[in-house]
Amino acid sequence: MLNTETNTPAMEARILRAVNTQLVNPARSYVEFSAVFEHGQWWITHLPSGAQWSVCDASGPNGFDFEQVTLGSEE
Repeated sequence: MLNTETNTPAMEARILRAVNTQLVNPARSYVEFSAVFEHGQWWITHLPSGAQWSVCDASGPNGFDFEQVTLGSEE
């Protein structure tokens, strides 16, 4: 089973830590992101703008990559 197919609180925390290092920039805050497990995979939403990313398994230090699927209102 892939990490992104694992629906546990520990995996959610791990994904949000990866968001903190890969998606957060000076214009965004870590607390402005939510992670939701839906349709067998994890999704990230930037709450103020509505931008969304699908979470993908990847090699590297964080173990995840993020594919943006929806542009937010601020982007």
